[in-house]
Amino acid sequence: MKKPMILVILFSILGFSITWSQENGGQNILDQDNTREQDYIKLLYEGSQEDMLAAVAGLSELGSKGDNVIEALVFGLQQGTLHVKREYGKVTNDFSDVRAASAKLLGEIGDPRALPGLYIALRYDHDPHVKNSAAHAIGILGRNESIEHLARTIKAADTSGADDKLIISCIEAIGEIGGPDGFRTLVEILRGDYRQIVKMAARVMLKKIPW
Repeated sequence: MKKPMILVILFSILGFSITWSQENGGQNILDQDNTREQDYIKLLYEGSQEDMLAAVAGLSELGSKGDNVIEALVFGLQQGTLHVKREYGKVTNDFSDVRAASAKLLGEIGDPRALPGLYIALRYDHDPHVKNSAAHAIGILGRNESIEHLARTIKAADTSGADDKLIISCIEAIGEIGGPDGFRTLVEILRGDYRQIVKMAARVMLKKIPW
């Protein structure tokens, strides 16, 4: 009689241990994700160029969307422009790839608090790839008030062909946002002095806007 009783007790203890381990393991995973998120945020503020790129990729993989993440990505978006480090008079953190990656992830996260930083990047950043990434992110966020920023960028662009990619990125963003303002802006482009490739992009995006 003693052996069966001992076995029952052992199995009960084992079952409790497995349950506790599973519950605790799930919490550990959450804790690890939170720790990793904080580590990535710290890298964005303090790391090298490679560290910052890895941090943006890591935050994307985690699906992080918190306030601290938004602030850190906006900081990444401003590396070498608004947040400048210098050595012997030379800028040492002009990391256009970090800025572009930060803009892309801000668009994917979809938090409108990122828009002011994206508008600044679209208007003032000297790197075309960053501007394109900012325009794309603005389009994903889909706010009607963004159209005037995109339209201003188009009007200020070089229409000889040098800025075609940027103009088309802005056109695509306007098409994603849509609405009457978007429709009117795209019609103005069709009537304006733009290259055929630009007008073709405007026609394509006009078809996406519902009447």
